[in-house]
Amino acid sequence: FNNRQSNTTVQSPSTTNRAMSILGVSVLFMNVILTLSTSLVVHGFSHPTNRRTRSTATASTLNAFSTLDRIKDIITINGNDSKRSDEKYDIANQLMSTCTNFGQVGSKLTEEEQSTIDDIVSKLTPYSDSSPAKIELKGNHNLVYSASPGGSSGAIGPFVGKVTQSFPNETQFINRVEFLNGIVKIELNAERKVLDDNRIKVVFKETAVKVFGKEVVRQEVKGQGVWSYVFGGIVSLKNGNGEEEEYLLRVLKTPSTFVIVQKQ
Repeated sequence: FNNRQSNTTVQSPSTTNRAMSILGVSVLFMNVILTLSTSLVVHGFSHPTNRRTRSTATASTLNAFSTLDRIKDIITINGNDSKRSDEKYDIANQLMSTCTNFGQVGSKLTEEEQSTIDDIVSKLTPYSDSSPAKIELKGNHNLVYSASPGGSSGAIGPFVGKVTQSFPNETQFINRVEFLNGIVKIELNAERKVLDDNRIKVVFKETAVKVFGKEVVRQEVKGQGVWSYVFGGIVSLKNGNGEEEEYLLRVLKTPSTFVIVQKQ
């Protein structure tokens, strides 16, 4: 995925969570040290016979142990977040490698191969952002896989083109299929509207055909549908050199499965 471009920079949520957890643990640990130090000084070393002082010391000690419990809880939560992040990473990379091996045109796959991809998608779904349909989309996004039997998978007859999505603004987008290194381009213009956290409504407007950058055909098209997100979020994917890079990964049902990425 080395050639994919992006106009958007997104910080990984797991990185922010780890930083906040470390800061929180550090502050709480300092409080424990200060509290226990005060407790030790007061606990008979300076005022061995003062009941009020001993009571204060006991309370301070209990507060210290309470703070230690809070630190343990933070470490446990952070550990669980790290585990979930690792699981998301593994499943996302499994999905990408499987789609790459099988090919982007799902209609040419066997039922077993299509089911394999859908099973991986189902495993990835619980790790989606809470509102994937509301993720801000800019720039160009690349199709990795489409189970659609139509041209949106990039397949037209025996030819398979490169498929991208571009988002000029918040409501418009263009599905583009390129052949012969971009000499021939077929563009489907559409509008989208967010219905809720997981669904968008898509209305198709027109199709244009360009050859050597010159428009030769433009015609109105009719059609609409509701697309459902089954996953949306930032993931770390391995590139061809085995290096990790961050991508925005979107998986939609139209109802056909679509897997789309954008390098961050």
